[in-house]
Amino acid sequence: MKHKNSCFALTIFLVALLLPFVGKALDAGVTCVVYATPDKPYLEINIEIAAASVTFKRVDSVHLQAGVETVILIKKGDAVINFEKYRLNSPLVNAPQALLDVKRLFVQPGEYQLEITFQDIHDPENNRTFKSSVTVDLGAGIFLSDLLLLRSYRPDKSDNPFTKNGYFLEPLPFTFYDRIATTLAFYAEIYHANKTVPDESYLVRYFIEQELGNDATNLISIGSQQKKTAAVSALLVPIDIGKMKSGNYSLTVELRNATNELLSKRKVYFQRSNPFVEIQETELTESMVEKQFVSDLNEENLRYSLRAISALLEGDDTEALKSILKGSDLKAMRYFLFRYFVKADPNNPEQAYVKFMQVAGAADQKFNSGFRRGFETDRGRTFMRYGMPGDLIRVEDDPSAPPYEIWVYYDFPKTKQKNVKFLFYNPTLAGEDFMLLHSNARGEINNPRWERELYKRNAGEQFEGDNYHVASSMQRNLGRNARAFFEDF
Repeated sequence: MKHKNSCFALTIFLVALLLPFVGKALDAGVTCVVYATPDKPYLEINIEIAAASVTFKRVDSVHLQAGVETVILIKKGDAVINFEKYRLNSPLVNAPQALLDVKRLFVQPGEYQLEITFQDIHDPENNRTFKSSVTVDLGAGIFLSDLLLLRSYRPDKSDNPFTKNGYFLEPLPFTFYDRIATTLAFYAEIYHANKTVPDESYLVRYFIEQELGNDATNLISIGSQQKKTAAVSALLVPIDIGKMKSGNYSLTVELRNATNELLSKRKVYFQRSNPFVEIQETELTESMVEKQFVSDLNEENLRYSLRAISALLEGDDTEALKSILKGSDLKAMRYFLFRYFVKADPNNPEQAYVKFMQVAGAADQKFNSGFRRGFETDRGRTFMRYGMPGDLIRVEDDPSAPPYEIWVYYDFPKTKQKNVKFLFYNPTLAGEDFMLLHSNARGEINNPRWERELYKRNAGEQFEGDNYHVASSMQRNLGRNARAFFEDF
């Protein structure tokens, strides 16, 4: 059976381009869901006021604050059944941010009109009012509440008004997931399953479809879970949308019994903006790049960042970067850098850049040789690509060899190998300029004669075997432990 929508999701906005004479247009997102306590139903109204649509004023030398006079009326005909009148204030902030609120109002089952008015306290002419009909009825059979889309959630046992069933639920009243979002989460409640489902459990099925127009859809993802029958059950489900392209979508949740009969169904529509997922290089325009984080980087920052990513480049990109670094075209530098991090994380390239540069800074400091940046050395490059090893052996007292290090990676996801090792050495004894001599990692330098190279200054006739020209290893000797360390550690 299908339930008639008991509440709604509504967004009010005016586009500045269409109304250029309007200084501000109060932009509000509202969702309304019918829930119930063991005794009676109630309306939960979630509100978000867009930061750019209200006036923030300074309250001291550091902080800003905005406020919106809010009036919520639940009416039956001309009679007001329940109401809330209050001032919704933002917290004290350094920069404008959205105003969030949730209100719960008890009402008896029936048909109502919901009327909500918002007015900017610093600009009374900046106001909005909307009205909508509301049905409050949990029905006699199994009942699935409307779906509450979430921006985020986390465990929380506090009495925060956004906390429900042990979780802090941050609603998404605008039903819009921007490119930074990688997870869609939704919350719902199920009532009366213990009275109306004869089996001990039932199936919750949920799926996302892309809305193509003219009732055409494209299935994007699907999931399900078994629920045990109970008087009240909570449903909190995360879904990965990291690779979901920009567009209009719908989320549908169904309850089905053991014979796959549809018991209840809810559907909510949302929009997704993800401009960089699957984007082609030719689609990255100059104006697009100018709006991104790279536009704030000066030439010094750009060159440093590009030199840092050079450790991870391969093929044609390596030559292209060399050419860019020889010149002084800042637009080309920004384009190359942004393109790299869009590929690394199309949802949030700026965050990927920040995290990467933290690693690059650590590599630069730890492996700086005095001749090159730390991330440009062989050890720095290995650190940047694969992280710190599980174990590290450093030898400086082998009388027959220059200082050397052996790095051990017990699990090496890059090639799915076990016990991968890298041997670095410093044949020139100059600072900390260690070079990679040998590794058993696929795709890295593999030198079968690494031991002869390591001990060549004092090799003499101490190689293994009778043929000097084909020998690849050295005889064991006092202090000569590199092969033992590399093979047996």
